[in-house]
Amino acid sequence: MGQTEIIIFIILTSLIVTIFLMGIFLFAFQYRRKRKDHLNEKNDLNELHQQELLSSQQQTMQHIGTEIHDSVGQKLTLASLYSKQLSVNTPDLEKKITSIGNIIDESLTELRQMSKTLTNPELANAGLITLLKEEAKRVNATGLYRLTLKTNVPELNLSQNSKNILFRLLQEFIQNSLKHSGCRKIEINIAIASTLLSINASDDGSGFDTNQLSEGIGLQNMKRRAQQLKATYELKSQQEKGTLMNLQFQLN
Repeated sequence: MGQTEIIIFIILTSLIVTIFLMGIFLFAFQYRRKRKDHLNEKNDLNELHQQELLSSQQQTMQHIGTEIHDSVGQKLTLASLYSKQLSVNTPDLEKKITSIGNIIDESLTELRQMSKTLTNPELANAGLITLLKEEAKRVNATGLYRLTLKTNVPELNLSQNSKNILFRLLQEFIQNSLKHSGCRKIEINIAIASTLLSINASDDGSGFDTNQLSEGIGLQNMKRRAQQLKATYELKSQQEKGTLMNLQFQLN
């Protein structure tokens, strides 16, 4: 084989190798691009599904809120009126019937608040801090109690599900304190350190012995909601020393 043939062979071999490598490179490039497009399409579909799910949840909550206001609320209003009429006609039963009327009135107030929250899109889309501030306004407006909210952040970036669970949990603590502890002050502290959300809620009520008192529905609901979040939950209480709840939740 002459020198010319050797040079031609080397050039052809190099060309073939170059074309082969370019083919592999183009194949890998096309594969990566198609895979990226597939992942983007999958993420877009997931995002669309989440938006549709959230929209469906909001519509459901609005429907429930309307039903509470139009059906249950009206029936309780009538029951309250009837009980007040009975107390006038039968003085001997006035004390008991008045107590029944007060319970119905309290239930009406809670139902109206729930209905307002469910049917108001602004409240449904509001952050946890905003919702707690609204809750504090309602409690403080009574003039009988003082609910104080302290936080080192203006708002929390939480998923809709996590926000709802935390809000209901804190609402449960507030309602338990107002109804059962005889407290005058409730304080909620919310702080974020790195990715750890810490929430402390306390009251200055009568407290209870956690070793002797069986957990009621309210306490069970609080614990169950904390478990749903996979949060660290602790409830401390002593007689005449109030109640303290500690909650730690790892943010994503």
